[in-house]
Amino acid sequence: MLTERDVSRLWRDLFQTAPIDESAYTKASELIDALPATSPLRQRYASELSDLRRLTAKAEAPPPAKRGKQRTQG
Repeated sequence: MLTERDVSRLWRDLFQTAPIDESAYTKASELIDALPATSPLRQRYASELSDLRRLTAKAEAPPPAKRGKQRTQG
């Protein structure tokens, strides 16, 4: 069983040494699941993981197409 200290170390290593991809999210979820449900660290890491997913999805989304005014000839 992992201690909160172990989970914190592994969490830091997970996001500092490797690119953030789906496998990192899976490993992070496993680390969160290793913590007791009442652990404040569990809530903190679950929130951080949610934020990371949102930010990564936003960064990967293509920018919206610009729609310029159409000129009419006349």
